[in-house]
Amino acid sequence: MSLKKKTLYGFIWMSLDVLFLRGLAFVTSILLARILYPEEFGLVGMIAVLIAIGTTFVDSGLSESLIRTKNTDDKDYSSILIMNMIIAIIIYTILYFTAPLVTNFYNQPILTNLIRVYGICFILTALSATQIAILLKNLEFRKLTLLNLPGAIIGSITGIVLGIKGFGVWSIIYMYISSQAIQTIFLWIFSTWKPNFIFSVEKIKLHLGFGYKLLISGLLNSVFNNVYNVLIGKYFPIKSLGYYERANAFSNQPVSIMSNIINKVTYPILANMQEEKEKITKIYKQMFQTTYFLTTPLMVLLAGNALLIFQLILGEKWLDAVPYFQILCVAAIFYPINAFNLNVLKVFGRTDLFLKLEVIKKLIIIINVAIGFYFGIYGLLWSSVLSSFLAVLVNGHYSSLIIHYSTKNQLLDMLPISLISGAMFLIIQYLSSALPIDYGFMRIIISSIIGLLFYLISCKLLKLPVIGYTLNFINPK
Repeated sequence: MSLKKKTLYGFIWMSLDVLFLRGLAFVTSILLARILYPEEFGLVGMIAVLIAIGTTFVDSGLSESLIRTKNTDDKDYSSILIMNMIIAIIIYTILYFTAPLVTNFYNQPILTNLIRVYGICFILTALSATQIAILLKNLEFRKLTLLNLPGAIIGSITGIVLGIKGFGVWSIIYMYISSQAIQTIFLWIFSTWKPNFIFSVEKIKLHLGFGYKLLISGLLNSVFNNVYNVLIGKYFPIKSLGYYERANAFSNQPVSIMSNIINKVTYPILANMQEEKEKITKIYKQMFQTTYFLTTPLMVLLAGNALLIFQLILGEKWLDAVPYFQILCVAAIFYPINAFNLNVLKVFGRTDLFLKLEVIKKLIIIINVAIGFYFGIYGLLWSSVLSSFLAVLVNGHYSSLIIHYSTKNQLLDMLPISLISGAMFLIIQYLSSALPIDYGFMRIIISSIIGLLFYLISCKLLKLPVIGYTLNFINPK
């Protein structure tokens, strides 16, 4: 199978996997938002940083090392599985005994039990990480998709039923746990690899040599990606954190889906052609532009119709979250291309650069947050937009040290799409409120169609090469 066909095949199956899983999670979160209150989502937002840190520690970058390392065997897989389990148990133990400190920080007594119960997911993640890495390494995207489905379905049903039954915030916690548990069970039953429980210190040293810098980078990301949750939860009403948590989750959903697909498909494929730098540069440039071409109008469409979407889907109690959502949609536009830039560093094993640029970006976030906090919650939100854009400059600079696609060229390729999308936003926002149609969903559909037509026609008139890249990727023939 050719590289293009492998990429398309992987993209299709990972799209089905991620779209279904995230799509189902998205629908479930909408239903729960209609059942629950902003304050209950605010409670989940308060422990988000602990969840992110724990999950990052459990894997420690070892799965990424498995995928890119050639000639791995049972000793590699078993050693990493055992190491992941040891780390997970240690993390859970620490979390269990430090949970009351988090409760005291936020002055929310329920958080202690929420943290201790949710921590079970760390054990489940450790059990499934190696199985997932093996499937990705072998490009078994179809199998991974099929094994992920039962957990997603059962977890969603669990969350909705418990929400209706009045379990409140616990319905969210048990939804996550049940989904992870079922996924882990199916991975172990149907995966061909079974551990022989051999532990090799040499193998762990080898993989940690690559993974520990990713671990540090991941920890920095976990802390700084959730710094807004911590600040809003501590210094603003819990309802504000609930608005932020849902607005952030909904704005991140589409770009997270795209980033997930791009990372899971391109990383193992590009890792297998590390020596062909010219070829990687060509593929990278085309996929970078294609990613931005597809992501930007989608986020603009959501931001332009935000008021109607929140009114019709979430209900009146969530309308105060609309401006949060619109601002965060702008920040989210840059996430997929940032993820794509970072993939290049991992493919070539440059975790030293990966870590260095993460430190630089975190310093940028600290400065932006300090300034934004002075202007209140909206200052914090706009600081996230600035941080996201500056991350493009930093990531682009470091990836250009490896491949021949400079930050300047990246920005020039992004510019026409950005300008067209800005005009598209104004058109959609005007039409969504001005169309003389009472039915809200119809206003969303009509304004979106007109906005997308404007976007595509404008790109075509400007003869942007990304249109050809996108069509060529969809149809390899």
